[in-house]
Amino acid sequence: MIYRFPIKTVKDMLLNQIGNNYFKSIEDEALITKHLPKAVERFEKCIEGSTNKYYSRINERGDREPYFDPLHTCQWALFLYFMANTIYKYEDKRKDAARVVCDKIYGQAKTISGSDIYYEVEMPDKFYFDYPLGSHIGRAKFGDEFSFVQGCTVDDKDGKYPVIGKKVTMLAGSKIIGNSYIGNNCIISEGTIIVDENIGDDSIVSGKSPYLTIEPINAKIGGTK
Repeated sequence: MIYRFPIKTVKDMLLNQIGNNYFKSIEDEALITKHLPKAVERFEKCIEGSTNKYYSRINERGDREPYFDPLHTCQWALFLYFMANTIYKYEDKRKDAARVVCDKIYGQAKTISGSDIYYEVEMPDKFYFDYPLGSHIGRAKFGDEFSFVQGCTVDDKDGKYPVIGKKVTMLAGSKIIGNSYIGNNCIISEGTIIVDENIGDDSIVSGKSPYLTIEPINAKIGGTK
């Protein structure tokens, strides 16, 4: 991966942000240092192959390679999710301190992106967002290459969360709620509200439950299924 800034600068940037916005802690630095390599590895895997022009650069060999720019706010928010989620999942000794630093990183991600993906939510290895302002992504089950933009919601109804397949794209203002199943390779159109519905593979969905319009998709999203 190509870095706009050295990885030490990335770490210092994160520590400065959470230290200034919350409070500084020796434990924060220790935990971030310990888990940073894994978080960076997961971040690189996530953006590898992305078609977003800001997420790759041509390297010295003439090949396209993932590019990490922490001043790109969507990249930074994505990285912050992986940083907090990595500490939450893999820190097995300093649990209380880990929770504190994860809460700080989560709060920082909300501050800079205006979106909400809690670090306990298990996002897939590859997922994408662009202009995510006002989006809330809850504890659903997600397939790879899930993507969303502004004003999207994935959340529960009566304690039941959606199951979302691979290569599902949520457009602006769309919502997937409750005991819903969304098949692979689907587009959820602008303003669509899906509540307790089953949607098959290769569908374009519009409207509001229970009055949805479901049409077959003609073009595959992001390559082969």
